[in-house]
Amino acid sequence: MNQKGFTLTELMIVLIVISGLMFLIIPNISNTKESLDHKSCEAYVELVNTQIQAYVIDHNMLPSDLQTLVDENYIKSTTCFDGTSISYIDGVASITTETTTTSQ
Repeated sequence: MNQKGFTLTELMIVLIVISGLMFLIIPNISNTKESLDHKSCEAYVELVNTQIQAYVIDHNMLPSDLQTLVDENYIKSTTCFDGTSISYIDGVASITTETTTTSQ
């Protein structure tokens, strides 16, 4: 008998190789997504700073807060797309970084 096909051992080896590759690829995909989220937030903060300059040109003064830019349709939101807050201090927008302090 001359049968065509794969043996069970060959199929198991292929499945083990594919599983190993997936084990290596999946962590890299999740790290890439986090990096892309951070980069998109940085880009949005740059856009907000540009819109602050546009507001100054139009009104000859700094906006009182970021909500003013939202109300006057200069920007859509005071947060990044991933929900990260944007702080506004002295006419400059930046990504809010949370720092925790422990008391002893």
